[in-house]
Amino acid sequence: MTRAGSRLALAAAAVLALAAGGGGDEARGLARQLEHAVAGYDAEAAEVVLGRARSAAAAGGADAGLPLLRVRAGLAVAELLRIEFERTPEAERAARTTLGQRIDAVAGEALGLLPELPESSERARIEADLVATMIRSDFRAKKLRGRLDEATARALELDPGNARAWVTAAKPFVFAAPEHGGDPEEALRRLDRALALEPGLESALLLRALVHEQRGERARAAADWQAALAANQRCEPARRALAGG
Repeated sequence: MTRAGSRLALAAAAVLALAAGGGGDEARGLARQLEHAVAGYDAEAAEVVLGRARSAAAAGGADAGLPLLRVRAGLAVAELLRIEFERTPEAERAARTTLGQRIDAVAGEALGLLPELPESSERARIEADLVATMIRSDFRAKKLRGRLDEATARALELDPGNARAWVTAAKPFVFAAPEHGGDPEEALRRLDRALALEPGLESALLLRALVHEQRGERARAAADWQAALAANQRCEPARRALAGG
C-alpha cells in the first residue's frame, strides 16, 4: 500500500458506526439518518443531518437528545471530510486547504458543544476523535497530541469497557513513525481489546487490517477487510481494499 493509501485507510478507520442515540422523536429520527449516512460513507448526507440538527436547536427545540446528536453529527462530518482530504492529491493544494478548513470548522463547533453534555467515557472518546481529525501535519500533531492523549485516557478511565475508546487509543501507535512512538504491536493489542469487547466493530477491523497490511500480513489483512464488509455491506474502504484499489 502506498503512503497515501495508508493515510486514507487510517482516515476511513476513524469513521465511527453511530447508534441511534436517545432523546425524543426528532433526535431519534435524525440519528437514524446519520447512522445511514455514516454506514454509506456519505459526507453530504451527514452534513444535511448536521444542518437540520443546528436548525432544530436554533428554533429552540427542547429535545434533550439534540446536543448529543449535534456533536455526533459534527464528528461524523469531520471524519468523512477527512477521508475526502486524504483522497485529494497533494498537488491540489487549494482543494486540500478548503477541506482542511471545513474539517477544522465542524470539529471546532462540535468541541465547543461538548461542555453541554454530562461527563462520560463517550464524551471523552468523542473529544479525542474530534481532535484527531484536526491532525494533518507533524506540527499539528505536536500541538494537539497532548489533548488527544488526555481525552483518550479519560475515556478509558471512566469506562475500560468502551470498545471505541480502545480504537482511539490505538491510533497514535499506527499514525506515528517508530521514532515518535509508533508501535504496531501495541496498536494490535489495543485493537484486539476493542474487538474482544465488541466483535465486528467496523472501525477496529479497518484499522487492524491496515496494521496487518503494513506488516506484510496480507492474509490477515484480507480477513479483517472481509469481516468489516460482513459487518457493513456498504463499507467502502473494505470493498476498495479487497478490489485492490
